[in-house]
Amino acid sequence: MEKVDLKGKGTMELCDGVLLLRWRQGANVGIDVAKAAIETISTLGGGHRLPILVEVHGVTHSAAARSVFPDPSSVSRMALLVASPADHVVARLRLPVSPPGFPIRYFTSEDTALAWLRKSSEETEA
Repeated sequence: MEKVDLKGKGTMELCDGVLLLRWRQGANVGIDVAKAAIETISTLGGGHRLPILVEVHGVTHSAAARSVFPDPSSVSRMALLVASPADHVVARLRLPVSPPGFPIRYFTSEDTALAWLRKSSEETEA
């Protein structure tokens, strides 16, 4: 599937049953971009709750964006890909504002994050 542009702030695609959300480094995600991401998740997921990997290197989210993203009705679990332990601390402070209703884990390795997302998907389907 082709990558969907999220108002110039990042891209999203569906790859082997996992949504890949790659925010551009240094992006400031506001409510309009968060809503665009939610719409894209819904479109790509076709009404199913899917696992999502989100790259959050150097990204900031407004309080309004954090209040709507992620949407638990379309996400089954989330892996946040961070560059360093410092990014992990920042991500924990910025995403999400309230408990999302699904598991969230932080990773510094994309391969490890994808393995966790796919393993969790297989366990859910069994």
